[in-house]
Amino acid sequence: MEILEIPYRNCDEGALDYAVRLSDLYTKFNDVKERKRKGQFFTPKRVSTFMASLFSINQDNIRLLDPGAGVGTLSAAFCDKVAKSPDRIKTTIDAYESDPDLLPFLRRVLETCREELEERGHIMSYNIFEQDFVLHNGNYLEDRLFVNSETNVFYDCVISNPPYYRLHRNSPQASVIRKFISGHPNIYAIFMALSAKMLRANGEMVFITPRSFCSGFYYKDFREWFLRTVRIMHIHIFESRKDVFDKDGVLQENIIVKARKSEIETLGMRVSTSKTKSMKKVSGINATNRDVIFHRNGNTFIRIPTSRHDIRILRFIDGLTNTFKDLGFEISTGPVVPFRTRQNLSHKSSTEDIAPLLWMHNLRNLKITWPQKKNNKPIAIEINENTKSILLPVRNYVLVKRFSSKENRKRIHASVLLKRDFLHDFIGIENHVNYIYRIDGELTIPETFGIAGLLNTTFIDNYFRLLSGNTQVNATDLRSLPLPDTKKIIELGNIICKKETHEIDFDKVVGQVFQVDRELKDTLLKTDSSHQ
Repeated sequence: MEILEIPYRNCDEGALDYAVRLSDLYTKFNDVKERKRKGQFFTPKRVSTFMASLFSINQDNIRLLDPGAGVGTLSAAFCDKVAKSPDRIKTTIDAYESDPDLLPFLRRVLETCREELEERGHIMSYNIFEQDFVLHNGNYLEDRLFVNSETNVFYDCVISNPPYYRLHRNSPQASVIRKFISGHPNIYAIFMALSAKMLRANGEMVFITPRSFCSGFYYKDFREWFLRTVRIMHIHIFESRKDVFDKDGVLQENIIVKARKSEIETLGMRVSTSKTKSMKKVSGINATNRDVIFHRNGNTFIRIPTSRHDIRILRFIDGLTNTFKDLGFEISTGPVVPFRTRQNLSHKSSTEDIAPLLWMHNLRNLKITWPQKKNNKPIAIEINENTKSILLPVRNYVLVKRFSSKENRKRIHASVLLKRDFLHDFIGIENHVNYIYRIDGELTIPETFGIAGLLNTTFIDNYFRLLSGNTQVNATDLRSLPLPDTKKIIELGNIICKKETHEIDFDKVVGQVFQVDRELKDTLLKTDSSHQ
């Protein structure tokens, strides 16, 4: 779009409203699929204002970085905050935008910001970098670079809604952050890492990003580095997964993070929440670092409790001092990937040369139901030289669905697979199911029921939701769950295995075994009803 086609701002229109109007204009004339390919999701006005409000502006000379600036909405929100300051402030904005279609919009918005600030008695200048932000600044992540370098610019503030898309592991952008992120990195995390490195001492960054970096294997090294480099001061989460970028059909759970470049460890942080992007009825709590930053089993996670109820659940589960590994258990993902071994799959259940194939739909309540046909999926897998490496010996296992369906009110669903229920020597577990086993030997029946029962409680379900925003239940997150000692697991399992499935109240049984106080029971009743 040519710059002559861009409307001028109205006489009564502020820079932020003008930026929002231009972003709406741009989205109207640019296909959503193309914008998604570029990772372009424009920030709503009130979200932008909230992000800008998180900065502590206590100096009269500010250098702001806006990487992936788009049309400049976030810069305009920041300028709107500066404009309200009674002190005269000099602001310099460095804005990066590599999409030539957006540059005319960005120039118009930043020029409007400059005019508006100068009308209020402030000073403002800006630089637009028509370059790839990551490639242009990759040297900031080199170990030899120090804060007092004369060849690099450092910033007081960084505000960003970075692009969101996966990079090929061999892309030049991915090579910049290879030591921080495994697999196929998402570009938003690279923006976060570079921005953290480009902050001055005590500088602040405010980002709106997917929650995915807070947990999971791929971001393990990044989380540890990020939390060493900056201190999280505030986390905001939206109750609605699909509301923030609803115009673009984005279902990713998003959070806003404020972090400060400091070597001093903070004692706590603010955690706030709102239902929608309107930012009405923002509520929040003050949380300690140990409630949010969780270290266990060699991993670091960022948890997001938003109420005192959440804190009670976290502290109860955190009081369990073991992990699966400590107790000699392990968790793996089902090794059968159907499309890779399609020729070996079978719809027969009675031949001698087959093994049962278990999918998520075979996990019903606490039990395994097999055979059970659904959507014409194979129910078995042939036993031959090509499949022996992906089959498991029939033993006692705990099976956990890797994904929760819409009708399930709980995130984690665990069932018991008992050796006595199968006459086969081998079994196939499909890739959307995790299985828990004893590393040396075999789970006893009480251990099997005890582990499954604990995983099926509201205690663990709520804990897991605070640990991970994913609907996927991955093995890495499960490995880090705190567990009681084996004695308690067996005590729990002995009670559960004597009951009929429809009679089991897992929370009640756990409450008896662990002598849970009334306040925590009331907390669980409230949180359980909120998920129904």
